[in-house]
Amino acid sequence: MPVFWSKTSCEGIGLARGIQSTGSQLFTRRRAGQNDPVLNLPDFRPTPPLGFSRHHPKPHALRQRFRTLLYLICVLTDCSTFIVTFTVTRRLAEEGASPLTLGLLGAGFSFAAAVASIASGLAALRWGAATPFVAGIGTLLLSILGCRELPPQSAGFLAAYVSLGLGLGGLYPPLIGWLNQGEPSGAAERSGVSGRLILFCIAWNLGIMAGQLTGGALFTQGPPVALGVALLLAIANLGLALWASRQSLRLPHVPQTPLAAVGDHQRAAAFQKLSWLANLGGMFGGSLVLHLISDLAVSIGIAAERQGEVMALWRVVIIATYLLMHFASGWQFRMLPSVVSQIFGALGLVVISQAQSPLSLLAGLALLGQLVGYNYFSGLFYSASGNPAQNRALTAAIHEATLAAGMAVGTTVGGALGNLAGHRVPYLLGAVVVTGVLAGQGMGWRRWVRPLERESGDGSERTSRPADQ
Repeated sequence: MPVFWSKTSCEGIGLARGIQSTGSQLFTRRRAGQNDPVLNLPDFRPTPPLGFSRHHPKPHALRQRFRTLLYLICVLTDCSTFIVTFTVTRRLAEEGASPLTLGLLGAGFSFAAAVASIASGLAALRWGAATPFVAGIGTLLLSILGCRELPPQSAGFLAAYVSLGLGLGGLYPPLIGWLNQGEPSGAAERSGVSGRLILFCIAWNLGIMAGQLTGGALFTQGPPVALGVALLLAIANLGLALWASRQSLRLPHVPQTPLAAVGDHQRAAAFQKLSWLANLGGMFGGSLVLHLISDLAVSIGIAAERQGEVMALWRVVIIATYLLMHFASGWQFRMLPSVVSQIFGALGLVVISQAQSPLSLLAGLALLGQLVGYNYFSGLFYSASGNPAQNRALTAAIHEATLAAGMAVGTTVGGALGNLAGHRVPYLLGAVVVTGVLAGQGMGWRRWVRPLERESGDGSERTSRPADQ
């Protein structure tokens, strides 16, 4: 700031001196046709300060900078959140909390995220994305503060932990909507929808990896230390969120594209419904890992630091799945890849239920991780491909809400069953649920997708990709 003012003040002085030196030359005579007096005015436009340009940045450059800021916010959001979830669940498990307690805590977290996702999507559609986005990150900060300062297992502490879900549910639908603005509906090329999604998915999963590694490493130093680091990250994240909300006002207007203009939107919408069903089953199993795995890890003698490493490697598998789906388009608008992914995911839950060591636990998590990655990436892909720009925050909200709903049911039922039948049984139930949801998807495919294929005269399972726009 001092440099800016010193440069502008110097230029102001130079401009004043220029006016004085040229004042006597305002009226001069020169030869022109008939020797008329000519008013010879100098150019009084001041030179812009260093670092400023007369030209505004191009819309594409503005969007790229804005998206980069959003990716950074994703990393900080999930890093701070999963430091808290790891620390809280591990601490409660070591203090003897029952699986039902951990399950209900996770269910409250997930249910709050589902409700906040829908509310945030509707608010973004009506009033714009900035308000629910900043409110979500602010809620996240207050929740982390409550988890650090309030006595463990007190009502206020549990409410603060559940409010983490409110924060996540509030901020992600508008953020996803912002990321997908400026891309034509139905775009599937790497530089379009898939390109935005892969960077987004990598960003928040890197945040989770960092959070789980940090939580595991700092847990031995004491929960207050780990939660203090999470709080500092959340404070920095709020500052970035306020900056992002101001930057969003500078973005070029996105035209209101009618849905009818999208050539392949019906097929994308049909697969979007199938992905929502898959989310319910996949996140039923995934929620058991997120909220109950600490109970299983303590029971088989896995240390906190080693548990954090195993969970981070689980995220590596999920990121690898995203990358594979980004570079290989054969899974798009096909049911068979989803079926195979869910079968392996169910098998992974069975392996987790029988785990006796970090290595066997990691093997099961890897099989489940590819399902979690497939469901999330495909769901967002179909939501963005089958909807116009103005609806993408709302469709992202529904996508996030189905994930959270699956998590809420999974942790509640899994926690209750673990309380009655032991630490391993919930994962077997998760495998059954994934298989049952897969059967429901088969019926959905016949109802939603098959008629569209008959209309197009394709007659095969595989359909064409959306036309590049």
